[in-house]
Amino acid sequence: MRVLVVDDHALVREGMAAVLSADGVHVVGKARSAVEAWGLVRELQPEVVVLDVALPDLLGLDLCRRIRRRFPQTAVVLISMFDDPAWRTEAALAGASAYVLKGESPAALVEAVRCAASGESLLPRPTQADLPLTDREREVVRLIAQGHKLSEIARLLSRSIPTVRAHKASAMRKLGVHCTVDLIQKALDLGLVKVPSPKEVHVGKA
Repeated sequence: MRVLVVDDHALVREGMAAVLSADGVHVVGKARSAVEAWGLVRELQPEVVVLDVALPDLLGLDLCRRIRRRFPQTAVVLISMFDDPAWRTEAALAGASAYVLKGESPAALVEAVRCAASGESLLPRPTQADLPLTDREREVVRLIAQGHKLSEIARLLSRSIPTVRAHKASAMRKLGVHCTVDLIQKALDLGLVKVPSPKEVHVGKA
């Protein structure tokens, strides 16, 4: 197992690396910033990145999204001092496998890293109620995923096209996606829409 450790505090960074190494985990690199971490991820392509959520140059959640988008085979374990359900939801939406508090035991970190390396997730899948979207944004995302164009959505919702476009852009920003295809996939993953069964498709065409 090859792991990259990222934290801007040297004592924390070295401490996590020591804990992991003592348990037989191969720490291939250590970084103190998002820029340094991104370079090492591209160079080393580790199996797991242990990542602080509060880096000085970029929010760890944003770096997590970038890693998961560019290197989907690399899992991310987020480390944080914020014990807040909203942060855990954001971590799950960003694609993290685990969210470990800095006050937890070393064993919790090791377990999270090993689970992440094996493809498991210790974060519950967000429900629609957990999503940071407004009702209107959810409706727009659902209609986009169903194949409607923005002009059609504007007509269905009695809104202008620029307003619908603004709702789409806001939803994409909150969900951490950058294109319509990823937005639709996220809508499917989160249950905003469902893939119709063959029977439903047949009935619809009839």
